[in-house]
Amino acid sequence: MRFSKPCKTLFVCLLAIGMGAISPLSAQEQVEVSDAELNKIASAFQGIQEVNRAAQQKVMETVEENGFETDRFNELYQASASADKTVDISDEEKERFGKLMSEIQQLQVGFTEQIEEVISNEGMSLERYQVIAMALQSDTELQGRLKTILTQVQQ
Repeated sequence: MRFSKPCKTLFVCLLAIGMGAISPLSAQEQVEVSDAELNKIASAFQGIQEVNRAAQQKVMETVEENGFETDRFNELYQASASADKTVDISDEEKERFGKLMSEIQQLQVGFTEQIEEVISNEGMSLERYQVIAMALQSDTELQGRLKTILTQVQQ
């Protein structure tokens, strides 16, 4: 069953958890991250992956419960996310799609709360997690350190 775009979008949204509220780091600004913090990030990452797997499954079930085939939902979702893409849709289908998207947004709130709890349970503030997550996007040395920890944890 294909559910690529919506799940990717949901995954990105869940990982972002309000990153817009954090000011972006400049290219020169380095974030000091201890090994203990990276261990917490690695552990939180595993918990977040579990929440995301459950979220993807629940979203797929919700899509199907609302009478949509996965491919049709993907098509409608992509059209709704892009001004350049249009799709033929009946008024009834448009109404069902709107209702479905509202349900998915409500689910997302619950998933976001679960992710915040995972981070908190690791003894890390959401703000610090976000700062480190942003630093990981551009700091290859930090990425390597985290990859090493994740590899060790998985063995």
